[in-house]
Amino acid sequence: MNSEKRNFARLALSARASIRRENRVIEGQVENLSIRGAFIRAASPMNRNDRVAVTIYHTLTPQALCDLDATVVRVTDTGMGLQFEKSLLD
Repeated sequence: MNSEKRNFARLALSARASIRRENRVIEGQVENLSIRGAFIRAASPMNRNDRVAVTIYHTLTPQALCDLDATVVRVTDTGMGLQFEKSLLD
């Protein structure tokens, strides 16, 4: 039995990300991305249930690919899983 809880397929992606909550900013690296969430590698992740703003940058330029509000839904030793408030297609 597969214990996978994801509703959307994930795409492996290597892109820089910036996660903001109040006056705290964490730089990280997107590991994978779906239309409703992402896993971001970060040395000091935010806390579970924190509401954050995440910016994912284009891999070849400093331009922002997307700016989204999200909730931290999972925290590991290597980073955090985010669930976007709106999908990437909205």
